Amino acid sequence: MRIIMKLLFTIVIAVVLALATEGAARADALVFSNFGPGMTFNTSQSWNVSGTNVFGGRVVAQSFTPSADFTFTSAQLAMGIIGGPNVLQLMLMTSSGGLPGTIVETITLTNALAPIGTGGIVLANSALNPLLNAGTQYWLVAFAPDDNTFMGWNLSLGDFSSFVLLNGSHSVTGPWEFSGPRGAFQINGAPVPEPATLLLLGPALALLALKRHKRRRVERH
Repeated sequence: MRIIMKLLFTIVIAVVLALATEGAARADALVFSNFGPGMTFNTSQSWNVSGTNVFGGRVVAQSFTPSADFTFTSAQLAMGIIGGPNVLQLMLMTSSGGLPGTIVETITLTNALAPIGTGGIVLANSALNPLLNAGTQYWLVAFAPDDNTFMGWNLSLGDFSSFVLLNGSHSVTGPWEFSGPRGAFQINGAPVPEPATLLLLGPALALLALKRHKRRRVERH
């Protein structure tokens, strides 16, 4: 029995170390990116993102599909401020019929954007860390909450893999206009542990807890 418990203890330690190593090595894994080498993008052209007093209020939405299960940690966008209050809202949304559906998380960034054309990349960190399911389409939507804000989402270096969705009435529910090329952005996430690893860890931890309980009973007597 003692040999078995030692073996189980060794398994638990190995699994915990494996999970810790994997988490440390892949804590900020790449879910999607259409930046060029070295996070490059088109610094001279952009899609307008604006409040209602600038072109009626332009909203820009772009899709991505994870290849594996991740928890969403952050988004990086090639965006710059043109004029007005420096406030940007980024919305992670589900997909409904191939269009933006329900808002999963809204991230508000204040005074985070550099002037347009300077090559700035803005970082939006998630507070909720929602699960992104493999093979499921999601949308990243850029919205200017202040009526006088005028921003630009710089284009990628020729990504026509899918459409950019544009709305000119300051609405995240459409109607949408299809266009391209896409703006430059990146989605980062933490990989979800494999179910087989968790199944291995669970019973081993339970047996160790049982052993500890029995040891305490012996010590009391």
